[in-house]
Amino acid sequence: MLNINFGVMLIIAGIFFITLVLLKIWLFDPLVKFMDEREKRLQEELKMISENSEETKIIEEEIKEILKLAREDASRIINEARLKAVEEAEKIKAVKQREIEEAKESLKLMLEKEKKDLLNQLLPEKEEIKLLIEKKIRDAA
Repeated sequence: MLNINFGVMLIIAGIFFITLVLLKIWLFDPLVKFMDEREKRLQEELKMISENSEETKIIEEEIKEILKLAREDASRIINEARLKAVEEAEKIKAVKQREIEEAKESLKLMLEKEKKDLLNQLLPEKEEIKLLIEKKIRDAA
């Protein structure tokens, strides 16, 4: 039959337990410690990512608000410039119309003066022509 040697079994059991204790001290404890530290580090990184994500959202909202204000300012500036340009164009138009009216008046006065001068020049000749016509009518009659 089987011969069971308790002494050998105890030695094997002792070696087994010593091996387990040494594995626990040299392998399992450092491995568990490493895994715990890794888990802790991952949790911290996830927390940082979450915080960064929130900060990013806040910054994106601020950027959107700044861009909205910039667009509104640009639109306002463009509208003001357009109104100023229209106003300036109206002023220039009024000045040019005034200049045209003044030129018309000046031309009208000049034409009237020339008309009077021509009439004054033709008046003596008119009298001469009138006398010649009267003379021809008398001669013909």
